[in-house]
Amino acid sequence: MSLKKWGRCVSAVLFALLAVTAVAQIPSSQRVILVIDENTKYSDVLADMPWLVSQGNAYGYASNYLSDNGGSLMDYLWLASGSCHSAVNCTLPPGTHDFGCNGNDCTSPITDDSIFREMNNAGISWKVYAQSYAAAGGTVTTPDRANGTSYYRRHNGATWYSDILSNIDNSADNVVDLSQLSADQANGTLPRYMIIAPDGNHDAHDCPVGMNTCTEAQKLSAADAFLSSTLTPLLATPDFQPGGDGMLIITFDECGGGTDKGCGSSIYTAVIGPKVIPHTVSAVPYKHENALRTMLDALQITTYPGASATAIDMSDFFTTNKSKPQVTVTSPANGATVDSPVTIQAVASPTAGHAISGWYIYVDSVAVWNKSGVSSINASLSMTTGTHTVLVRAWDTSGAFGDQTLTLTIATKPVVTVSTPTNGSNVISPINVQASATPTSGRSISGWYVYVDGVAAFHQSGVSSINTNITASSGQHTVLVRAWDTSGAFGDQSLSLDVQTVAVNISTPANGAIVTSPVNVQATASSSKKVTGWYIYVDSQAVYSQSNGDPIDTDIALTSGTHTMLVRAWNSTGAFGDQTITLIVQ
Repeated sequence: MSLKKWGRCVSAVLFALLAVTAVAQIPSSQRVILVIDENTKYSDVLADMPWLVSQGNAYGYASNYLSDNGGSLMDYLWLASGSCHSAVNCTLPPGTHDFGCNGNDCTSPITDDSIFREMNNAGISWKVYAQSYAAAGGTVTTPDRANGTSYYRRHNGATWYSDILSNIDNSADNVVDLSQLSADQANGTLPRYMIIAPDGNHDAHDCPVGMNTCTEAQKLSAADAFLSSTLTPLLATPDFQPGGDGMLIITFDECGGGTDKGCGSSIYTAVIGPKVIPHTVSAVPYKHENALRTMLDALQITTYPGASATAIDMSDFFTTNKSKPQVTVTSPANGATVDSPVTIQAVASPTAGHAISGWYIYVDSVAVWNKSGVSSINASLSMTTGTHTVLVRAWDTSGAFGDQTLTLTIATKPVVTVSTPTNGSNVISPINVQASATPTSGRSISGWYVYVDGVAAFHQSGVSSINTNITASSGQHTVLVRAWDTSGAFGDQSLSLDVQTVAVNISTPANGAIVTSPVNVQATASSSKKVTGWYIYVDSQAVYSQSNGDPIDTDIALTSGTHTMLVRAWNSTGAFGDQTITLIVQ
């Protein structure tokens, strides 16, 4: 079973049983603040943002935090709803949908769940304090750089959600200019959740004010100065003093150049607050959905949008777990190279007077398996080829947890080569599929499947190559050819095919040709069955027919102007294929 299917099959009951335990690892907070800067490599932050680095060193920072996408807006959406909301740019997590989003905008308002909707549902106050918002126009649809400002709507994630755009619960009024921050602090009306959105001159996206060209170090110096001047007054409030419970997360959308290119998507993320264990440096693999999960837990919200539903929270910044269950993974060994599916065996000992209440297994910080009420587990997990971080965690009835982390390398998978048909080709049904496969070292190919649009259409076992015919209806189809070997691993190749049960070829005139009337039309048709007849349509009107399968060679009278000509051939099964061209008649 795939990891995605594991995530979807987790029972609601077990999530409910473990949710309270999981939330307990993140202390509740009456003030959660998120600040997002732009396009900066982890190493450049360390070199050129001394105030931010000093705060991270004093409190905590993540050394293995990766962005989700190259393209600003999508990372802001991951931090708000746990998805990029674009099937082209990411694998959509369960419960999220495609709204045509990219790095700059979305084609329609996002109607999926988000942290904003959950705060409204829970009656939690929130605001986005956006620099230059008022000068740019001060509405939730104000575009990037409006009125000559450096305000970017794509750096203001809240403004892409339907709840805010439709002003549900007066949500649009919660997006305000940054100048309102000092007034709210002075009046004691700061909300529980705050996003502080610097403009492009102060978030490292653009050059500082007054500079047309600048170095990366100058951008980061201006961003660091903004953080210091804006956040220092907030860090002086009781929420962030000893005895307080404030949480401040400062992160970056992506690691450099707006693409993650060349820097492996690694970004600096600081977690600041009196509940943070001083000087924490977390090497746990985290992404934006982990930060979203952490903020939701701090706000005691237990409905998790998108990928935050299965993301591990950043609890290592807050809990030492001196008294905790002891988890021992008996198989596989840390650092092992293994085949997929991977069998993970582990046992746990609870703290004194308690019993083990539940387990989770996280792969690359995403929950993929869970079980309750047992002291040992034997789990089989499918994993993709490559190196993965696997965290095995057990809770006991005290609410404490213990874990063990493994680094596993999944062995190379079989290589599938489809020799015919070629990807993107036009084919006739039945489709002749010829393919061969090379197994992983020391293994042999054990079986094949061919899927058409996700539905199994062919199966064969015990051979290293296949030559078969697959029936498909006319139109666009996705054909996936997959081979397993005796390790249990599989490889595949996916093809996009345009299937025609009858293939029509117009040899003359050419598409887009300028012609005179009458127009000579010549065409041939091929099919696995006998071709039995033809029609020619001009501008959707039938103008010619032929009751045999011989090639067409006929003259068609047409008026001057532009016309659409469709030439269609039938075969003896009643199936047809056609070709359409545009002609300009003089």
